[in-house]
Amino acid sequence: MGLNAPNSKYFCLYCNCQSELRWDMDQNFENSGNHACNVKGENRKPALFPAINQENYIPDELHLLLRIVDVLMECFFNDVIKKKEFEKKIKLEIEQAMQNIKVHFEFFKSRSTSGKWDWTSLMGPDKKRVLEHFPISQFISGTRGQEIEKLWKEFLRLYKVLRKPFLSDQEIDAFEIDAKQWIRTFYCATEGRPNSISHKPGLYRKQDVTPYMHVFAQHMHQFMRQLKMKNLSLRYFSTSSIERKNHDQVRLFFGGTTMGGGTEKKSEY
Repeated sequence: MGLNAPNSKYFCLYCNCQSELRWDMDQNFENSGNHACNVKGENRKPALFPAINQENYIPDELHLLLRIVDVLMECFFNDVIKKKEFEKKIKLEIEQAMQNIKVHFEFFKSRSTSGKWDWTSLMGPDKKRVLEHFPISQFISGTRGQEIEKLWKEFLRLYKVLRKPFLSDQEIDAFEIDAKQWIRTFYCATEGRPNSISHKPGLYRKQDVTPYMHVFAQHMHQFMRQLKMKNLSLRYFSTSSIERKNHDQVRLFFGGTTMGGGTEKKSEY
């Protein structure tokens, strides 16, 4: 679509937001297109399909779910992997907790990352099940664990709103406010001194906010309004059927796949 990589300075297809401001929810970035690459030395690449108007590019709600949940899970696992008892105790407990909610999940040491811990790549339905049912506070104690659990459930709630076939103007307005607040909660800083009454542990860093999160909070509500005017919704443009087809082809060709834990059961998005 004529843009540089997602880690470039001007990363967004829909606005001129700079990468170091992805977290900023106090600004409003309109769906006006990315013009900064053309004038600020970013060497914007030519569009692959110049005949298609940029206004007709709609973000895929499925990949918003998949990629944002990837970040949430990675942040959580990075917290627990640091603990001394991870390999002997916590690892097995997490795998059992996943099994309890009927999600096939395993940790393993990856050869491609010099023996660092990696984990099963989950598909859409399993990721939604994890967001809703995984007991985070069992592995991260105190207020921080509870806040992370709320963060996961709130993202799932917002995703379900985004997926609705029909939305009122009030629902879209509420989605805009709540999605931006969700980002603020994601990167909220630690408050107060440790072990004091006023101490409130933070969650993650501003730089952990990804381009997908930026699009989720800054642009999706605009697309929801545009589509509503045409009696359409985002779910009509989902690529879930294409992803399912790709998954089935990989499974049949290679006799298996790492998606969904590499199980033989059928998975649906």
